[in-house]
Amino acid sequence: MRLKTRLSPFLGLLAILSAAGSAAADAEPAVAGEVETILALGGDPAYGAYLAGECVTCHRASGGAGIPQIAGLPADYFVTALVEYRNGLRDNEVMVTTASRLGDAEIAALAAHFSSLD
Repeated sequence: MRLKTRLSPFLGLLAILSAAGSAAADAEPAVAGEVETILALGGDPAYGAYLAGECVTCHRASGGAGIPQIAGLPADYFVTALVEYRNGLRDNEVMVTTASRLGDAEIAALAAHFSSLD
């Protein structure tokens, strides 16, 4: 009985993570074509560095306050996230607004820049 009590929070977390993973898997095919098109552009990291000022206002190298660090993210993950925000598949008012203003070349450039950082 004691083992079950200690496992309950773990099992709850596992269920949440599993549901989040399946939601991400469901969303991915919806944007896969867009992501491939953007990645094929081969973004310009220098242009991405120029555009990154708005991003790093919140996404600091140290992370914090529930805002993830984005420096060093793989380009495909970065592009997928921005496309999902742009298409309203992820829910964060600030990110949806920001991503909706970005074109494909800008997303490719930002991904090239941030994926090149450590």
